[in-house]
Amino acid sequence: MPSGRSWQHDVDSSEPRHSPDWYDQSAEPAPLAAGDRMFVACEGGPCSSRLEYFPPRLEIHEETGTYVLLDIGTTSEWKYLFVARATGS
Repeated sequence: MPSGRSWQHDVDSSEPRHSPDWYDQSAEPAPLAAGDRMFVACEGGPCSSRLEYFPPRLEIHEETGTYVLLDIGTTSEWKYLFVARATGS
């Protein structure tokens, strides 16, 4: 049965994520449902933002490092922080 949200997608449960109920969305103007698409800003690394499905992945591995989700505040305040891989000398 269609949900009326054409941007919804089944979330891959094999990737580390919090459950949708883990998040308090009481301050959100429009709460998100599992599978809703959302942009998450990135700080550092090769990307300026990521298109994710709610709930977003907690970590995203890249060739040169890992994005770690900072999910404090409303969803518009969330961001991924890039942690570069240590390079051996």
